[in-house]
Amino acid sequence: MWVPPPVPMFCPECGTLAFPTPTGVINCTNYKCGYQGPQNKEFANVQSSTKAETRVYEVIKDSDEMKGVLTIGDYICPDLKCQSREVYSYLEQTRSSDEPETRMLTCKDCGKGWREF
Repeated sequence: MWVPPPVPMFCPECGTLAFPTPTGVINCTNYKCGYQGPQNKEFANVQSSTKAETRVYEVIKDSDEMKGVLTIGDYICPDLKCQSREVYSYLEQTRSSDEPETRMLTCKDCGKGWREF
């Protein structure tokens, strides 16, 4: 299987690290060089593309209680009788701003709530 060579991310004139646009045009950040043009004639018509994957989720917002986003298979209910893999989750900042947020989890089947730090 043929793999194309990596696209260089350097200015062809001065060698400064440059980030080409999706169309392959480089605007050199070196003020002395000032090169603007294709990064390489061989790659002048190269375009980048990304494929977005879709994720199925259900947002539940009750007037009394916010349950969060339904995740399937990421968490397991800690109740030994339930063991469900359908769990609502959301993030909440429970400590100071320099600490990571807490993930609040609620089982869809039994309603048991827990949190992960």
